[in-house]
Amino acid sequence: MKKIVVFAGSPRENGTTARLIDEAVKGARSAGAEVKIYDLNADGVKGCQGCFYCRSHEGCATKDYLQPMYEDIKQSDAVIFSSPIYFYDVTGQVKMWIDRLFPVIGADFKPRYPGKKVLALYSQGSPDLYQGVAKKVQDIFAGFGWTVTESLFCSGTTNAGDAALTDDLLKRTFAAGKALVA
Repeated sequence: MKKIVVFAGSPRENGTTARLIDEAVKGARSAGAEVKIYDLNADGVKGCQGCFYCRSHEGCATKDYLQPMYEDIKQSDAVIFSSPIYFYDVTGQVKMWIDRLFPVIGADFKPRYPGKKVLALYSQGSPDLYQGVAKKVQDIFAGFGWTVTESLFCSGTTNAGDAALTDDLLKRTFAAGKALVA
């Protein structure tokens, strides 16, 4: 069975980004994937402590909600990542998570868990999407040995009921989640 780990980077539980995640997860599960979801806005998530434990050990010394994610990433076949675009960048929750991904790079700066496929989901209120954000995230993931197979964007939205969250986009998101399992 394929395993997918999801990192939900929005502080809004029922917002546009959450709707995109739901569709991608439905697609992955419809193809038989086992899915684990991490809410990056959950209580108890801590930032990187800069302790360098991960340079000589696998994983992170910080014992919090995200602690199990390293093993989940290691065991996964793919990652679904999501973030709204806030102030020309990913959310603060995602920035903190990216810092916590330092352990997925070994002390030799080579990827510890390469070969992951990534589906990246973005939303933002502005009708003009900031493609530079997606490129930056793609470059970060490339450093982990991960490949963004698809990036999907929903722009011009302010809540989950907006017209920008079209049936076509939801169908494409479902299909992209399903394709991660293929």
